[in-house]
Amino acid sequence: LENFAADVSHELKNPLASLQSSSELLADNKISSENKILLLQNMQKDIERMNRLISDISNYTLTQVEIDEELFYSFDLVDFIIEFLKSYSLNSKDIKINFEFEKKPSMIYANKDKLAQVFVNIIDNSLSYSPHKSEILIHQKIVDRNVVVLVSDQGNGISNDLSTKIFERFYTDRSSEKNKHSGLGLSIVKKIIESFSGSIKLTNLKSEKYFGACFEINLPL
Repeated sequence: LENFAADVSHELKNPLASLQSSSELLADNKISSENKILLLQNMQKDIERMNRLISDISNYTLTQVEIDEELFYSFDLVDFIIEFLKSYSLNSKDIKINFEFEKKPSMIYANKDKLAQVFVNIIDNSLSYSPHKSEILIHQKIVDRNVVVLVSDQGNGISNDLSTKIFERFYTDRSSEKNKHSGLGLSIVKKIIESFSGSIKLTNLKSEKYFGACFEINLPL
């Protein structure tokens, strides 16, 4: 809790400091009209960044409480993914999502709403980093007593050096769009998957066709 509070404080101080500096310059009224417009645009970006942070921080802190309170039950993961992907049949970048799976039961014990949150985050990440009219592959298989789901895309990929860092709170390499991405998404995903006694990692498993980022989810049968 202490570390989380320090992280939140650090993330909120940056846009606050920028807003304070801009407001002081505007109050002095010694800058040109053109520069005033630029300052106001920057202030709007800082406000959007803070709104996003506050919303995502609230979601992050509620996640553990919701996990503790949510009902877990058994369901087939393959059926779940097939149903889930119906909402992604159309997307703004015309990206095709392929699903390959083993034709045998893949019963897991989890919460569907929280698992949906996991897939929304991972697939949305893949969509945002993938080029128009490319493809994303979701591949499911059973290994020993676990069901493994691999999500691979055709984007630029993620360096192996960041395999641990991307799951840290507030980490994001999207500096140009930082007001839209708080860096809490993958941290929440990791927390949810671990609540199902599973694990998630960035893997270097690549193919000739799917050469971008690849996330591997492991859940016990």
